[in-house]
Amino acid sequence: MQFSEIASNHDRDDISTAIINFDSESESGSVSQRTSSETSAEPSTGKRLSKMKFDDFLFTHLGEIGKYQKIQFLLVCLPTIIVSMHAVSWTLAAVPVPYRCALPSETHESPYYSTDPRLTIKECKGWDEAPVPVNQSGSPKVHCYYNENCELDGETCDVHVFDRSRVVYSALDRWELVCGRGSFRAHVQMSYYIGQLAGSFVFGLLGDRIGRKKVCIMAIATQVTFGLASVFAPTWWSFAILRAGIGFSHPGIFVIAVVVGMELVGPKYRRLASVITGGFFAVGQILLGIEGNFVTNYQHLLLLITLPGAVFLSYWWLVPESPRWLVSQRRFEEADKILRRAAKTNGVTLPEKWWEELDSETERKEGKTVRKYKVWDLFKTPILRKRALVTFFLWPCVSMVYYGMALKPNILGGDMYLNFIFAALVEIPALVLVYLTIDRIGRRIVTSTGYFLAGACLLINYFLGDNVPLLVSIIQMMISKGAITGTYAAIYTYTPELFPTVIRNTAMGVCSMVARLGAISGTYLSMWIVSNLVQSSLFSFFNVIKGS
Repeated sequence: MQFSEIASNHDRDDISTAIINFDSESESGSVSQRTSSETSAEPSTGKRLSKMKFDDFLFTHLGEIGKYQKIQFLLVCLPTIIVSMHAVSWTLAAVPVPYRCALPSETHESPYYSTDPRLTIKECKGWDEAPVPVNQSGSPKVHCYYNENCELDGETCDVHVFDRSRVVYSALDRWELVCGRGSFRAHVQMSYYIGQLAGSFVFGLLGDRIGRKKVCIMAIATQVTFGLASVFAPTWWSFAILRAGIGFSHPGIFVIAVVVGMELVGPKYRRLASVITGGFFAVGQILLGIEGNFVTNYQHLLLLITLPGAVFLSYWWLVPESPRWLVSQRRFEEADKILRRAAKTNGVTLPEKWWEELDSETERKEGKTVRKYKVWDLFKTPILRKRALVTFFLWPCVSMVYYGMALKPNILGGDMYLNFIFAALVEIPALVLVYLTIDRIGRRIVTSTGYFLAGACLLINYFLGDNVPLLVSIIQMMISKGAITGTYAAIYTYTPELFPTVIRNTAMGVCSMVARLGAISGTYLSMWIVSNLVQSSLFSFFNVIKGS
């Protein structure tokens, strides 16, 4: 198993890495660069062509993008919506709500605003061990007298009362993930990334052995099973384990499902396909923000996210196996049925026994790896070493900022749900802008501009603090998130071009792996560090450094 096959594990990373792998495989024979004599052959004549690679054969006869490819591509993009929602669902499941310590006479279910107005009760500090009651009110107070304001600041309390006026039931509420237990929130999200890592190894191996389609269905079933179980998890740590199971399934859905569609799309359209799949990922977050705004019981929200995923089990009948994989296994008859169905939908025909037209040397290599380059090959020459070190710094930093902002949408102030929706919505024009400009003004300018824009907005927030108008905070969030999203897309285009073909997939695999370190760092920065200003300053610091 190649390194690149086990490293495509970030939610956003999975799609793009799959696309990059296809581009590198077909770069030696792009359909758009063939001679006119090769492309002018009529598919309906059944005329034998000279020996060619599978990609060349496929797009000569089916076309680079026809009706069949569009339908299949749409089908494989749809599951990314559910994956996207699951990826950041913990943000809204564990949405921060106001809370305070419960008094000795109160329970977890006590109303948040029913405290004695003469008391100022802190969030994490409660009462002393020996409260002194006041005879006229009958309510216990700590070392206070009647009609005297008192700030309770004694032992750390174990029971809290949460404000349920906006959020009916949060995971923080259920498992008391506040004060000394606040870091558990970050642990839960980290378990998701660990699950992704394990899933990348397992599904990467299974995809080559049993086929893309079976692995995709297995991953969808795993996501639904663990997703439903997480709704009823009794403890935070059992929820974390189940969330790791959800993360485990996602590489199997993203990589495998998208690969099935990408293999039928010509090289000319694969970069556009990357933008479209990224758009579906953004749509998932938009829908999650809308649902979370109205469904504020975290269990109901998770149920609403998970159940639609069961619909994709129907892909066993709707989505075919990868023709490329079938050819690599020399299962030509099965591949023939799929390709003839595609040809019929596109209004063309295939020659009989078309597999005999494939270059025999290429055919033999379809399922093999010539040489497995190792990670240390990236450091053998000064130029490669420099490029490797730079990209290994850029990837975790951009991942840290992207997931840090995604997991804490109120970092710039304002309404959290509104920020969440706008932050996801702005990803779509950001991706389109990168697609339109990256070939015109250059990779380096687009990448560095994105870093600087995101860092500058966060740095401005650091100096302005929380006392800014709502409109200003929303604009800051939109520019920051759009810039960092565009940067994410740009480095996916830029990085593969920095390395030779023979080691490109290895470089992309390592970059994807180290990006997870950034995602984990962003998780802890967004959930563990309390001060928004501290987070903004750290995020902006790394972005400004990267931009320079």
